[in-house]
Amino acid sequence: MLETYYKDKRTLANFRRGPLGPHFDGFADHFTKKGYAPSSVPAMLKRCYHFNAFLMDQGISDVRSINRSLAELFLVVYLLRIKGVGVYKKKVETTTKYFLNHFFIYLIETGVLHPEVSKQVVTPYSQLMEPYLKYLREEHRVTEAWIQRIRKRLVPFLEGLGDQARPEAIKSLRAEDIEKYIKKLTADRRRDLRCFVGVLRGFLRFCVRQGYMVMDLSGMAPSVPSYRLSSLPRGMDDSMLKRVLHSVPLETPSGLRDYAILLIMMTYGIRGKQAAELLLGDIHWERSTIRIRALKGGKDVELPLLESVGEAILSYLRHRRKSPLREVFLLNRAPFRPLTWRTVEHMVQRYLIKAGVKIPRSGASTFRHSWAIRALAHGNSMKAIADVLGHRRLDNTFIYAKADLKTLRQVAMPWVEVAS
Repeated sequence: MLETYYKDKRTLANFRRGPLGPHFDGFADHFTKKGYAPSSVPAMLKRCYHFNAFLMDQGISDVRSINRSLAELFLVVYLLRIKGVGVYKKKVETTTKYFLNHFFIYLIETGVLHPEVSKQVVTPYSQLMEPYLKYLREEHRVTEAWIQRIRKRLVPFLEGLGDQARPEAIKSLRAEDIEKYIKKLTADRRRDLRCFVGVLRGFLRFCVRQGYMVMDLSGMAPSVPSYRLSSLPRGMDDSMLKRVLHSVPLETPSGLRDYAILLIMMTYGIRGKQAAELLLGDIHWERSTIRIRALKGGKDVELPLLESVGEAILSYLRHRRKSPLREVFLLNRAPFRPLTWRTVEHMVQRYLIKAGVKIPRSGASTFRHSWAIRALAHGNSMKAIADVLGHRRLDNTFIYAKADLKTLRQVAMPWVEVAS
């Protein structure tokens, strides 16, 4: 496979020397089949070739002796040879790490190397933290994503306890210690308070259950009030939405894809995850309809496919790389996998910044709120809005009534003047 990119016999012979030599052909074939651009595969091979030369200089002949520590050492040596400073050198470092990481992944996938097991960092609170997280995994079937969130919120609290955060010492924890930490959290990161209180209560109950503590202090974590419909929905007016659309370049496949996603979200008020998971089979061209798949226990919705939306999708599909995947929107770089909700979220934030649109807590949900507010202003009923948004309960749609300023002005009571 190397012959696809190199014709010189001496170059080919040099590639096939050393511990990585027997694996370059398979590596090149692997990434060619994944659809990487013909110019990017030689760039990967070149950096990995330099790594192979470095391994030979170190006297390493067995590929099984290779690890990521050697890759880090190579990177230091390699960057010393690179002429240039600042942004250029940083770019070389980033791309070299990227290429070497792909080579390691390939070697692991083909069974040449075994995955490296990361050493667990032992801390004073590990004997408390790890059994609790294991309990959550096994007894409550908590997902790994939530496990990491719980760990992130508990670590600062346990670190603050110092030597007290051990099974034999946690019994000396006092209500004043909890109160002190919560006051600090309220002052520094008020938005994290509600999540932390829930995590802390569960942890303290576990400590009592295990016999680490005699007194259950979970009740000392105060309830954080949350008032339903207490805030206004975040939305944008029509001029802001147009500015966002006009900021998208339509000369590239990425721009055509992003424009279609933004237009769909603005037109139908769907979530970023729903846009990312839209399938080719969800678009019925003969009936001119589009199906929006339900999330959060809602229901699927079939809506008219507006001409502007259909044209935007078709413009993108004409430039979309051929793929067996059924998702409409794919990455425009190899390995051309479907977009994720996080990718859509970052894309939306990028175009909001580019368009100069500044609103609190901007993100993909802003388009959903904007659609609902516009629909209400045009006289659509709450039931119709709830159906399009896929809300299972009408109560979830009531928050948008607060944004109907026209109706609110009609029901406003006159200000009572007090005679002086």
